[in-house]
Amino acid sequence: MEAVVNVLVENLTELLYENFQLISDVEDDVKKLLRFVNGFKSFLKESRKIRTENDIVKQLEKEIMDVVYRSENLIDQYVVDAKIHAERFTSFLDYPLKREVARKIKAILEEIKVIQDKKEYQKVIEDKVLPRELAQSVLQQQQKVPRVEEEYVVGFDEEAKIIIQRLREGSSYGVISVFGMPGLGKTTLANKVFKSEEIEYHFMYRVWIYVSQFYKKRDVYLQILKKLQQPHDCDIKVTEEELASKIKEVLGHVKYFVVLDDVWSVDAFNDIQDAFPKSKGSRVLVTTREERVATIVRSLGEPHRLKFLEPKESWELLEKKVFREERCPDDLKEYGEEIAKKCDGLPLAVVIIAGILLGKSKTRLEWRNVAISFSDFLRMNIESYQRLIQLSYDHLPDDLKSCFLYLGAFPNGNHIPAAKLMQLWIAEGFIEEEGVLTMEVIAGEKLCSLVSRNLVMATQRKTDGQIKTCRVHDMLLQFCKKEAKAEDLFNEINETNIRNQQDSCRRLSVHCSFKEFISSKQNPEYVRSLLCFASNRIEMPPQIIQSLRKAFPLLRVLHFAPDESIIFMRCHRDFSRLFHLRYIAISTTLKTLPTEIGNLRNVQTLIVRTSESTLEIKGDIWSMSRLRHLQTNSSAKLPPPSSSKTKKDPFPNQNLQTLSKVSPLSCTAAALAKAPNLKKLGIRGTLAKLFETDKISGSSLFKNLRELKFLENLKLWNDGEELQHLPQKYEFPTNLTKLTLSKTYLPWCELSVLGTLEKLEILKLIEHAVVGEYWEPIIGGFLCLQVLHIERTDLRSLKASNKHFPRLKSLALRHCEKLEAIPLALADISSLEIDLNHSKMAIPSAQDILKQKQQKQDPTEKPTHRFKLTIYPPLDPSQAS
Repeated sequence: MEAVVNVLVENLTELLYENFQLISDVEDDVKKLLRFVNGFKSFLKESRKIRTENDIVKQLEKEIMDVVYRSENLIDQYVVDAKIHAERFTSFLDYPLKREVARKIKAILEEIKVIQDKKEYQKVIEDKVLPRELAQSVLQQQQKVPRVEEEYVVGFDEEAKIIIQRLREGSSYGVISVFGMPGLGKTTLANKVFKSEEIEYHFMYRVWIYVSQFYKKRDVYLQILKKLQQPHDCDIKVTEEELASKIKEVLGHVKYFVVLDDVWSVDAFNDIQDAFPKSKGSRVLVTTREERVATIVRSLGEPHRLKFLEPKESWELLEKKVFREERCPDDLKEYGEEIAKKCDGLPLAVVIIAGILLGKSKTRLEWRNVAISFSDFLRMNIESYQRLIQLSYDHLPDDLKSCFLYLGAFPNGNHIPAAKLMQLWIAEGFIEEEGVLTMEVIAGEKLCSLVSRNLVMATQRKTDGQIKTCRVHDMLLQFCKKEAKAEDLFNEINETNIRNQQDSCRRLSVHCSFKEFISSKQNPEYVRSLLCFASNRIEMPPQIIQSLRKAFPLLRVLHFAPDESIIFMRCHRDFSRLFHLRYIAISTTLKTLPTEIGNLRNVQTLIVRTSESTLEIKGDIWSMSRLRHLQTNSSAKLPPPSSSKTKKDPFPNQNLQTLSKVSPLSCTAAALAKAPNLKKLGIRGTLAKLFETDKISGSSLFKNLRELKFLENLKLWNDGEELQHLPQKYEFPTNLTKLTLSKTYLPWCELSVLGTLEKLEILKLIEHAVVGEYWEPIIGGFLCLQVLHIERTDLRSLKASNKHFPRLKSLALRHCEKLEAIPLALADISSLEIDLNHSKMAIPSAQDILKQKQQKQDPTEKPTHRFKLTIYPPLDPSQAS
């Protein structure tokens, strides 16, 4: 609710201060409407704090939201009509249009006055539920919520041993199944088995696939190939049969282990198993909630029924989730054990309650209240789960609730890119600015908070520890979908309900044929967000784009899933008339985005995937003052910014944070001066042009990057000739912390320049970024480097120690087939992780380092400080040390 009010306030403010010419005759009424809407924000915040069952207050909330929605529709539609009128008549002046909007605003103001005069409204506004001091205390408690970064596995040791033994027994191909009710820990057990050293050394290949109820056979095959690290053609013309053949070819006659997690039907299992060769000794582990499925698919022994946790194990899991490495204080243990016992052995119940306790102060009174309040909610049935999740949801701060429910818009089992999720939250109005913090930082904190409360799983993290992808447990996802529909946050459209959409939900998540959806005549014009996860390919001709604009003229969010089957063949003029768009993610075959794209002045995020190697953007993106992120997969040629002071918007874009990927020739001083707060820059193309010294100015285009004072992340993809050198130290951005080079073919000696960058923490050298057989870094360089990633190189000899990399935490060597050894001197670096991937010759030296570290290991030292070695593909047991 508050997100809608926030967006309306933003739109009214924009009308008053940026587009005042649109309302020159109704300015006073718009100001009055803005004041009243701001008053509604206070009411809604206070009423939600009460969480009252009072029907009168609930009715007031409903009346307020009805007025807010109608006000939003009125203002948004008026802006569209006025701008289209200006296109035709070169003027915003349309007096009949203004008179009509003035009449409607006055009618709304009269309704608002009636609501405000009600005594219940006045009571909620005047009788603040939380005094300022208490509110501040609550805020401080929320800020102290610790992050839960590890998946603690408790109570599955014996069961894991049983499964591992069954997997290693016998020489024939076989399938083992595990089943149990939702939330019992099937995935956790399978994960424990999957990561065990016995399994790692026993099988040549290991692959984990999350199937879910709504799997797509083609997508599963593509996932398998990706995890086998095999190049594959994602083109829609490649058939499922061809993908299956490729999988069989790769797996061949080796022993492999595949986990199919959360299989809902026998047909789903048979579909996917078609791609697996029946190699001797290979195993498939299936987890399912259905005993029938487990019984039919298994071929080795009886299905394994998952047990519940013992009370002691439940307490151990709860304690670890809440206190991590610390112990529970003695005065809380009594109530902690009581709470754990009431979970009746269900791991998911323990995890959810742990999330609630993380948000509570650690006092006997608080824990006693939790123990008493939950006594009726922890019963072993689905209704109890829903009520338990509801409790966890109710304990969320108001600003997190919409963010959490929004995750339900994504498909089951989907690994959601965190950056994309946060950009969507911002576009939807869920994130408000707070002081000097950017909305991206605030959104990141909210995501971390949801992870720490065990409502969201961080499935993948970046090298700097930030969340890269996340997922919601299936039970929680179903809750999100149900609660979001009840709160009118969004509605899911699928094959079963596509023809009977009569509700007034303003956000739609489409999980069916987009062509059928757009032609269903059920497209209400009040929709603001359209998230499409369609599976079948559609080439969108101009008439469909025109239908899209007519069906959803007030659209703010247009998101088509990344491996898109929905392709924009042309950028029709009607698309540029979706004036309210804030977020765009599309795929296209276009080489050019036309000038009209610059009309979309409200866009914050623009993501364009194209099948072409280059993309020319003719629209004036520099005048799109709200643009925060521009992302393409090709080399984008940007328009030169206008230097004319007579232009409407001569000022720099203070919001722009991401430009990736852009052409080297677009990195002019004038262009980068328009994005002074840029944090992430990706450059793709012939990089030699970026490093060339201009004969007239005497400097290179790269030197322009020096002016980007906030640039932290720089990625350089070279598509042209080999580079001979890197720029000098003084030409690099001063705050650069992460640098990625690809296909630059630089000699190793050139990296000495990078060693002088004082703040560089992450260096990724991929796809032959550097060539040569020998590298000895400079001593005294790379003082802050924590992550070094080298991929696909002809390096044979590396000389390095803690003197070269004093703070190194992670060394990844991938497809470095010629590398003979890893220097033993690296054993002197504390808490180092080494990841060897298809770098076979270096394995013995890595094992020697492991032995040396183990011999020196202080038995009292915490596990987090110990050396870690990962080898892929895993060694044969006879080769393992």
